[in-house]
Amino acid sequence: MMNRNELLWSGAVLSLFVLGALSFMPIALEPPLEPPAPAVLVAEPGDADGWAPWLEGRLRPAPVRITRPLAPVDELAGYSLVGLVEVDGRILAVIAGAGGTRSLGLGGVLDGYEATAIEADRIVLERDGNQVTLRLAR
Repeated sequence: MMNRNELLWSGAVLSLFVLGALSFMPIALEPPLEPPAPAVLVAEPGDADGWAPWLEGRLRPAPVRITRPLAPVDELAGYSLVGLVEVDGRILAVIAGAGGTRSLGLGGVLDGYEATAIEADRIVLERDGNQVTLRLAR
């Protein structure tokens, strides 16, 4: 039986042998990448026809999508829909905010916004053409 030192030496020799054999194996390397050719601009010192299309194509701003906010940002920001309750066949929305909780039925008013629709997970409030939707948090 071999002792620990003999096992370590034989393992080290075997490792060196394997690594030495691997060093002679051919390794396929990718060819080096060539840098892109610089853009050739042929233009007279006062002539913009040579460089203007090239420059326009690179300096065109990204398209911007403009959306109109549905309501003023701060109007109902402090309110959230907590739940929906059905009482005597009438659906009431339970709304938390402004230091308390209150219920609001269809046609009810909250800070000048009238409730126009109450559905399974949201309430729609409208004022002066602005529409705000409060949804149940999931």
